Amino acid sequence: MPRFHKDRAARLERSLLIRLSQNVLTCPTTACFNFLDEPTFFKLGRKIAFFGDGYQFRAIRFGRKLWVIPILSGEFVLERRFGYRDGLMGGNLWFMGASADAALLAAQKAVQSVQDIPGVIAPFPGGVAGSGSKAGSRYKFMVASTYEAFCPTLRDKLGEQSKVPAGVVAIQEIIINVRDMPTIAHATQAAIAACLETPGLVRISAGNYGGRLGKSFIYLRPERQV
Repeated sequence: MPRFHKDRAARLERSLLIRLSQNVLTCPTTACFNFLDEPTFFKLGRKIAFFGDGYQFRAIRFGRKLWVIPILSGEFVLERRFGYRDGLMGGNLWFMGASADAALLAAQKAVQSVQDIPGVIAPFPGGVAGSGSKAGSRYKFMVASTYEAFCPTLRDKLGEQSKVPAGVVAIQEIIINVRDMPTIAHATQAAIAACLETPGLVRISAGNYGGRLGKSFIYLRPERQV
């Protein structure tokens, strides 16, 4: 049984409501189904269905109970309920390339390798984040900001404070969200193996953020665990 605190669940529901209504409903040819069969769930379908302005209706399609919303391009269908459970988020890998194309290709290979692993998602568009960030900022209203020490274009300006390896001109990141620790370990290994031979790939690393990213840790080199 998930151990979600009531406030955490409410915040997750709000976030999911915004993402579905603003990012999925608005995309051409999309539909939205729930594949997480859990005793805990959000009744989001009815809320989003109000977009139909009274023309929405319930139906059984594809063997599922759905809301159907008439839209300009046809119909948008979505599940009535969406399950949720505890999981792990924020697993990451950095792909450092001698060219922008090399870094991106390595990241794309890594994403492709994890997408078929059950219980894994790479949440960014296309699975790749080109703007890897650090927690916090010099501006109090920002919760995250650019990780200047790893910005290749700031290498000369930062001097010894720059952490960009020699020969690296671009760094791409993938984020791996999963359901449990064994799954994230498996996904991390698969991602690394998939891109090792990418031409122009200089280094594979990950963001540690001084150990402040969370309570769970995945080590790229298990023999160094303490």
